[in-house]
Amino acid sequence: MVEYENVMKEKNQDKRIDIILTDAYDEHEQQSAICCYLEEYIKFPFKAKMRGEKNSKEFTVLRFTSISPHRVVCKVDVDGIKIRVPLTEIEPLDNKSSNTTVISDFLKLIENLV
Repeated sequence: MVEYENVMKEKNQDKRIDIILTDAYDEHEQQSAICCYLEEYIKFPFKAKMRGEKNSKEFTVLRFTSISPHRVVCKVDVDGIKIRVPLTEIEPLDNKSSNTTVISDFLKLIENLV
């Protein structure tokens, strides 16, 4: 098994998820592993838009305001106005960034926990 420190080098999402959940044997441990993964690998600030909205206004994601496995909320700056947005609604503008990978992994992980 690839070490957790090398998780971002793994290109296959399912293998990354296996790495993230290594040694997480029950739901509580899996939830903790997800939170640790987000805290360690999301890099702030970053530019984003609302997921699935064709004409979404760009904004800057500044930081987490709360983090739990099923509800992660970020503070964002939209034209100088600070609001909170769930991570599930955020789509990084840079498709090649590690944030895009981490958020995609998060979406799949929470889908599997539900």
